[in-house]
Amino acid sequence: MTLPRLAKGALWVTAIVVVIVGLYLSVFFLPYPLFPHHLEQAGFSVYSDREVPEDFELVLEDARFRLEGMELYRGAAPLRIFVCRSQGLFVFINKLAGKGRGGQALVISVAGNAFFSDQIIEAVGWRNSGKPAHSRLAGSWSAAIAHEVAHDLVYSEVGYRKAREIPVWISEGYADYSTNLAPILADPEYDLRSRIRILRDDTFWRHPAGMIDRSHFRWHLLVEFLCSVKGLGFADLMDTAVTKEGTQADMMAWYSTETQ
Repeated sequence: MTLPRLAKGALWVTAIVVVIVGLYLSVFFLPYPLFPHHLEQAGFSVYSDREVPEDFELVLEDARFRLEGMELYRGAAPLRIFVCRSQGLFVFINKLAGKGRGGQALVISVAGNAFFSDQIIEAVGWRNSGKPAHSRLAGSWSAAIAHEVAHDLVYSEVGYRKAREIPVWISEGYADYSTNLAPILADPEYDLRSRIRILRDDTFWRHPAGMIDRSHFRWHLLVEFLCSVKGLGFADLMDTAVTKEGTQADMMAWYSTETQ
């Protein structure tokens, strides 16, 4: 094969690789063709592969309410919301990202895009009958959106690399606590001790995925205890002296004292 033919073949291979990489990246950075339905509300840009779910405007208003109660929220533009009403599309995007089937959402922080599974969010609410309230287990669309924005705010605050080093119980617990702080403060009947009683009730966690749900709920309560009872802020949570075991012991000691 002559040199010109080799060069031409190399150009074709390069072009094919560029096209493939471009298509791959476009799914995460420019996915708009896959989501032709659009809604602007409460400062959010929403795109959906099918008709936007009914009353989604109310979902976005509640999500905004949750964001405004977050310590790290300073009015920054929230993530763009991509609603996957087709579970097949959500699974496809997750697999492209190397995440398997995924959970309720997939966030591409560098692109400012968040992909949500309508089916999984609804399934979580159905499985748990909306309980416990003010938690990720309730299956709330607005909470799911605010939860991912909370993660994104942490990335912006400390940088992606340091955010990846945060222990999962703090990372997930803080996102859940931040997401539900505004509704908690607005609920006159809310009581942290009653939430700890739920955590301790083995019969409550016998449903499918109960162990996973219980862990997430525990992380939420641990961070809530540190912030609402001990008075810690986000910067304090980043202190390496804050441990899950120590916080658990402190929380249960506080709970035992308060319930005597």
